[in-house]
Amino acid sequence: AKQPKSQPPTPRPQIPDLIHEKEPMVNTFISVPKDFGHLNCASFVAGVMHGILDSADFPARVTAHTVNVNQAETRTTFLVKFAPEVVEREKRMT
Repeated sequence: AKQPKSQPPTPRPQIPDLIHEKEPMVNTFISVPKDFGHLNCASFVAGVMHGILDSADFPARVTAHTVNVNQAETRTTFLVKFAPEVVEREKRMT
């Protein structure tokens, strides 16, 4: 009887990390003009997070998104997607 050929496991796509914040402090103290529409000042915080992670040798893409919870309430979600080399390095260390 022939043994079935084993296939290498298919790589799973990386699931980004999400950080939810109800009311980022920068959004509280900055007034956005109406002509700027949906500008989220927490994008500045996403840039700071990116810099900190990159300096700690964890390169990642960090973005800020406004999410509607209901008609009157919004939250900011920071999406952190680490570079593939970071994910591989962490897999080797565990």
